[in-house]
Amino acid sequence: MAAVPPVLGRASVIARCRGGLADGGGVLLHGPAGIGKSLLVEVLVAGAGAELVLRTSPAAADRELPHVALYDLFAKVLAAVELPAHLRAALDTALLRAAPRHPVDPLALRLAVVDLLRGLAERQAVLLVIDDAQWLDPASAEVLAFAARRLTDHQVRVLVAERTEGAPTTADLAPAPVVEVELTGIDAGSVAELLRTRLVRPLSSATVSRVVAASGGNPFYALELGRALARHGGSVGADEPLPVPGRLRELVGDRLAPLPDGAWDVLRLVTVAVRPGLDLLPLGDPGLDAAMAAGVLVADEDGALRFSHALVAEVVAAEATAAQWTAAHARMAALVTDPIERARHRALATPRPDGPIAAELVEAARLATARGAPATAADLLRLAAHRTPAPAQRAERLLGAARAAAEAGLTAAAAELCRAVARIATGPTRAWARLLLFDLAGRDMVAFSGLLDEVAADGGDDPALRCALVLRRAELAAHIGRTAEALAHLDHADALAARADDPTLVIRSLIMRIPFAAASGPDTETDLFRRLARHTAGLPLSEPVVFARVYLAVITLRRGETVQAVEMLERLRHETEAAGRIRDLIAVLYSLTSAYERAGRCADARRAALWGARLRVDVDQHPGIGLTLRALAELNTGSLDEASTLLAQAAEADEQARDGEWAAYASGLRARVAVLRGEHRAAARLFGSCLATLREVGYTDPAMFLVDADLVESLAWAGQSDQAEAALRDAKSRVDAQGRPVVTLGLTRAAAVIAATAGDPRGAADTLRAALPPTHPYPMELARAWYTLGTLERRARRKAAAREALSESLRRYATAGCTPWVDRVESDLSKLDTQDTPMTDLENQIVTHLRQGHSNRQIATALHLSVKAVEANLTRIYRKLGIRNRAELST
Repeated sequence: MAAVPPVLGRASVIARCRGGLADGGGVLLHGPAGIGKSLLVEVLVAGAGAELVLRTSPAAADRELPHVALYDLFAKVLAAVELPAHLRAALDTALLRAAPRHPVDPLALRLAVVDLLRGLAERQAVLLVIDDAQWLDPASAEVLAFAARRLTDHQVRVLVAERTEGAPTTADLAPAPVVEVELTGIDAGSVAELLRTRLVRPLSSATVSRVVAASGGNPFYALELGRALARHGGSVGADEPLPVPGRLRELVGDRLAPLPDGAWDVLRLVTVAVRPGLDLLPLGDPGLDAAMAAGVLVADEDGALRFSHALVAEVVAAEATAAQWTAAHARMAALVTDPIERARHRALATPRPDGPIAAELVEAARLATARGAPATAADLLRLAAHRTPAPAQRAERLLGAARAAAEAGLTAAAAELCRAVARIATGPTRAWARLLLFDLAGRDMVAFSGLLDEVAADGGDDPALRCALVLRRAELAAHIGRTAEALAHLDHADALAARADDPTLVIRSLIMRIPFAAASGPDTETDLFRRLARHTAGLPLSEPVVFARVYLAVITLRRGETVQAVEMLERLRHETEAAGRIRDLIAVLYSLTSAYERAGRCADARRAALWGARLRVDVDQHPGIGLTLRALAELNTGSLDEASTLLAQAAEADEQARDGEWAAYASGLRARVAVLRGEHRAAARLFGSCLATLREVGYTDPAMFLVDADLVESLAWAGQSDQAEAALRDAKSRVDAQGRPVVTLGLTRAAAVIAATAGDPRGAADTLRAALPPTHPYPMELARAWYTLGTLERRARRKAAAREALSESLRRYATAGCTPWVDRVESDLSKLDTQDTPMTDLENQIVTHLRQGHSNRQIATALHLSVKAVEANLTRIYRKLGIRNRAELST
């Protein structure tokens, strides 16, 4: 490695940067051109010690091709970390190490980089260096920003240098905390020292003073002025102007002027190249030799060519004529082998409509999509449209660009492209553009509903387009609560989809019926189930196909066909993982977690939940979902305290994100924690909140999230018998209406608790025991019923029967591997071994008051006792009953 020149006047800046990196986050250096950012980067890299340094220094041309920076950073370290096959495939394809077998999921590529960096950091601290970040290609920038948000707890530090004239824009490339360091001019003494040590011919002291003043402390300005003065003899008179203009372009142009024409050709070639290197030019090229001898171009150790300062590239570009610019692109098109890069250079070398070049750009866009870079595909299709001679085909390609931009999440760009299509196109092309504009409106679809009338006017008789339009009308009707209208539109869409012979449209239409099917009764749901199964059979994976297959598995699970549901979801998990479809995989993992839990496979449920939680955290900015999944894992085979902590954090995150569905799940899981702790009032409140929130978001299926029986039982144990009876009636009506007999066992045990708390624990226990089946589709529901039976038998003072029931519950929970419930049942069994001393009349009176929710002081007043006497009696009561607190008294 070449020695790094000394840095003058930057001691405090270097110390601050090193401190920021030592704190484990990132450092962003920013300032105007020539201020010394790159030299500071070299100094900081040289001091990295034993860290693994991964570096990219993009140029202006790099912005036009996807994942160039990722290639620079990771191509040489890919083999160091073992990645899951689907993530490895995504990274290999994006970095041109393998031909694409299917389009790369951009999310899979992002997660691959995260996992790669995590794996590297487990072996060695990593320093990621991004110099000239303003030229970073957008596809790489998105991936690196995604990774930065997820690497705050790993040994990965990021150093970013960005040229700015105002506020920096690349702070998201580094993990928090980010130390932003704005570079300004160095002091006069340091400028003078720089001139003294870096110039071959010394300047007079008077001339140095003038250079210091003219440079404004900018090291690059100062050196360029000094070199120009040296060429003029080293000094000027006091009344003479400096021999070079003060403006930067003229200053750099003065330095470049002596170069021969061949060197200018090389400089323009390097300016337009994405990865300029010595491999682009023959050895001994005189233009290259002249540019390097003048210090304008520098060759790194790996043969990469770069300008000695980025501003030189700016001047080279500004000085080029249109003919010279197109010639540089034409020459580059003949040198490069990457088809995307070649197509782009050919297009820029031919700034007029050209059918073959436009077709080449379309193919390049297809390859960009396959490499997981839809934003690049959008730009290539836009360029293809501008090179397309035929107006109708030009509009089609602009529409393709809009769709690719929408896929990349570039909503504003996609909308602008749609509007451009609408201005130049007619008929179906304009109609599809307006449909995409409607889709981009999202939750504001009502405000854009007028677009649908315009689509109808342009759509003609194309059944696919008319079907797509009717599906949007159904979506709009459902959004504003017009259920009958939405279903009528869906009936129409079904007929149009059949005419169009498009299976995707058929599936989308069927999927939109899902929210209405369960509430319409088992016959409607069965019909929808059969139709979806028939239409998805044999189809390749796509978002609607995966959604439909998850739904089929979930309905199978809710019908009690647990083994089949698990098999369906395991097969789908394998397929989505192999295809690298990350968002689809997340959905599959959540449903698979639920299926494993209901199948009594708690260890598998934990693994699926933790895997899903990790992906959720890596993908979503909303952390509540990942926290809830981690808590679910703990409630299967982990710590009750850890689950409680995670759920408290999830509740706060859900409230901030206003996510009703996941807030409901978090409430339900918090209620389960309360049940395990014997806190029945808290459990009833949380179960009630869960059920109410689920209804608010349109979920009424009693087999969706098993909350009804637990709500009834908690209300009954908490002494709220009227509310328990009402909740039980409501649950039974929904079970009957939606055909969910698998939930009946839970409601039976809940009804038994109501009977027991009403004064007949023996009769309630006998009824529940008679209802217990030998097996159940949800094994842990049966384990829970045996636990409730044991509780009722203990309340009925039948100790042997209680021990038998609790032992059976323990056996079943242990078989499932559900640690929190194993702990709870073992604790209850130990209570049966306490001395069975009869309760006194006074103690029975105190217990009655406790069950009515009275405080110790209220009990003391009612029974004419002191508070201390009540407390002493409570201690004896707890010991006799084998309980620890008031909350457990009712059980």
